[in-house]
Amino acid sequence: MLASRRNLYFFAALGLLLFVPFVWFVTSVGRRSSNGFSREFRVRRGEINWRFAARGRVEGATSQEIKLASRVVGRLKELMVSDGDPVHKGQVVAVLENDDLKARVDEAQANLERAQAVLQRLLNGARPEERSAARAEMEEAQAAAENARQNYERAQQLFREGGIVSQSALDQAQRDWKMGQAKLESARERYKLIMAPPRTEDVQAAKADVDLARARLAQAEDNYENTFVRSPVEGVIVKRNMNPGESISYESLFQPIVSVADTTRLMVRAEVDETDIGKVQIGQRADIRCEAYPAQTFYGRIVRISGGLGKKKIQTDNPTEKIDTDILETFVEVDPGSPLRVGLRVDVYVQLARKENVLVIPRRAVMSTDGVPLAQVKAATGVSAQPVRLGAQDGMYVEILEGLKEGETVVY
Repeated sequence: MLASRRNLYFFAALGLLLFVPFVWFVTSVGRRSSNGFSREFRVRRGEINWRFAARGRVEGATSQEIKLASRVVGRLKELMVSDGDPVHKGQVVAVLENDDLKARVDEAQANLERAQAVLQRLLNGARPEERSAARAEMEEAQAAAENARQNYERAQQLFREGGIVSQSALDQAQRDWKMGQAKLESARERYKLIMAPPRTEDVQAAKADVDLARARLAQAEDNYENTFVRSPVEGVIVKRNMNPGESISYESLFQPIVSVADTTRLMVRAEVDETDIGKVQIGQRADIRCEAYPAQTFYGRIVRISGGLGKKKIQTDNPTEKIDTDILETFVEVDPGSPLRVGLRVDVYVQLARKENVLVIPRRAVMSTDGVPLAQVKAATGVSAQPVRLGAQDGMYVEILEGLKEGETVVY
């Protein structure tokens, strides 16, 4: 008997608990069905902030690391940088042992200077002192030849007048005269040679020697310069791959010594979800935020969009994140002056529309009839459909350009 009474009380209480929500539901349905709407919104001024988010990673302007290697074999002598060090364009980051190559440069420089001296001496011709000596030698030979001629003529006269001089003396005088003529001719030729300009073929040969010496010097300098590994860009050292003392052979000639990223312009490689790819356009502004700088927002602009979809590469710490989602790689150039570092993971917010102090209503409050947007306006006489002209919109609100006034009430 007592158990039956307890069961009766239990079912009575349960019925009461179920009856109250049922009555509330019926009443609500009755209220909604009376006019067909359950929510109201007063038209007011607000802002439209429509954007979508994507994960990204900071990279250099080239979007890939630049691997710096040696062009010659040898042993690594010095390495001037470490991971994370900033570098300037043209800065030496590594040096190979090069004492022998420096000696070859000095030797080639000396050979060039000697070849240039030979050419210059040839172009300048004889010195003034040499020219004066040749003229004096020619004049002396001319005087000696004239004196020998006179002696020979005098000996001939004396020989004809009675044999005052012997035949042998006459013959000697003739030989002296001929010898004088020969010496005069030799002096004249020497003077002409000294006073004459250099021959064309001699000058060309000397110039060829200079060109050859200059080419050998350039080759020696190039070999020596190749022992200095320089950064081709303004950037930061991403990774140091070798250490001083390691050898570079022909097999490992193109093995990178260090890797550098170009930081003259920072780029964010953003992965846009496939559901948002229709919203992406070159030139759009983007906000960039990251955990490393929680109180700051950085800005950039979309400068390049990938040609097709690909697989996600940037992973977060969220274990529930989908990793097989297709994405569209979009590149955002960061505005100058940012302290962001290469490799940093960031959140990118692409601005699609932003307006302030405009009339707004909820997007759900807009209906469409035959392609004409309508809003249900509540008045004292009832609810009427009002055509409206829409502007920008975001995930919650839509801008009203025409059709409604501030303070009016819309129902939906």
